[in-house]
Amino acid sequence: MKKNLFAILLVGLMALSVVASGCISGGNSTETKINILYTYTGSFGDPAKGKQAAQAQLQQGAWVIYQVAGGTGLGVFEAVGDYLKANNKKMGPPFAIGVDSAQDWIKPGVIIASMMKRVDVGVYNAVKQAEENQFKGGVVELGLKEGGVKLSTIDDVKDMFDSLPADVREKKLQELGFKSEDEFIQFLEQTRKQVPDWIWQAVDDLQKQIVSGEIIVPKATAKDQIELLRKAQNWTIMEQYAKDWAANEPKPETYFDEKLNQRQNTKKIAIVYDVGGRGDLSFNDMAYMGAARAAKEFGLQLVELQSNSENDYLPNLRSLAKSGEYDIIIAVGFMMTNAVKQVASEYPNQRFVIIDGYDPEMPHNVQMVLFKENEGSALAGALASLIALNSGKDTIGIVLGMEIPVLYKFEGGYRFGAYWALDYYKNHKQ
Repeated sequence: MKKNLFAILLVGLMALSVVASGCISGGNSTETKINILYTYTGSFGDPAKGKQAAQAQLQQGAWVIYQVAGGTGLGVFEAVGDYLKANNKKMGPPFAIGVDSAQDWIKPGVIIASMMKRVDVGVYNAVKQAEENQFKGGVVELGLKEGGVKLSTIDDVKDMFDSLPADVREKKLQELGFKSEDEFIQFLEQTRKQVPDWIWQAVDDLQKQIVSGEIIVPKATAKDQIELLRKAQNWTIMEQYAKDWAANEPKPETYFDEKLNQRQNTKKIAIVYDVGGRGDLSFNDMAYMGAARAAKEFGLQLVELQSNSENDYLPNLRSLAKSGEYDIIIAVGFMMTNAVKQVASEYPNQRFVIIDGYDPEMPHNVQMVLFKENEGSALAGALASLIALNSGKDTIGIVLGMEIPVLYKFEGGYRFGAYWALDYYKNHKQ
């Protein structure tokens, strides 16, 4: 009798094991989960590497992939686009998420949204300070609360597109296969409707809680910190790390110099683009949008200089500073950090702003505009996770460029948002 009872129990346990295994493989496990695949490609300018990384993640079941790899990330869009085409779909899911600017236009139907770094806001604010003689050097950090990062909207895409010259817009529409801008915008709107309204609302709820300070997103900037976040599969544990790190992090400092703000303004400003140049629909174009807005509002003359190689940074900046004609000189991108530091020390009465560049020993006549990429990436992670979970999937991915501290901020924020969304889904939708 005891043997028969043991046999019955054993068979029952085996049956339960088979059922559980079937549920997991089918994506309907009683224990809902989210897996996050990550790949550092080691490059910002190799689309082939981005495509290869995304293809590998798609094969492992990634349902949304966030690209944080500059030009390399264009390959991510290609990979997701090829997947959709192979399955006779004009739009996702699966989806990709863009970065830096409103990249949704690059591959309509593939990119559901983009985590924007509002370079235009940083540039505009710095120019405004200069024209009002309220300029401050030092670090200015822009997050969700300050409007420095956000998820793109259709209006953001339209603003970016409309900032291009008419002939360039016409060419882009032809390349994308649309007869008019209205047709293009309608297709983007249709793409967004593939994601239920409750998901967009949930992401908006997360944003409000971050802005209010109710939720703190971890800012990983070191290898040991990102490793902790990779091991933590609960957003509240991650948030505790965020609080601990924030308590030990030095606060950004700004400096107001009377001499810098007593000069007679000339109503002329200058901008130096990095090698990407105008037309990149990313950092450089967004910097232009901010400068152009300020120029229009304050009646300024805007002078633009293109850098064809890294060797151009120093002479471009120096020629502008030497003239003494400009109320402020704008440098776009962290690659100009050393050049700005050198020229700013040579011309201490010239005001500069550098986007995404930081040096603790930067002269005080330079404003360093940085962004809280971790906060914006948390929204991207929440969006990706909820899209996957809503489709009965349990895997999302992120493809990054070089393994450097700033990209840990993106990865860590993405992970935080994904696990926040998992918790939200369990409590509200499961």
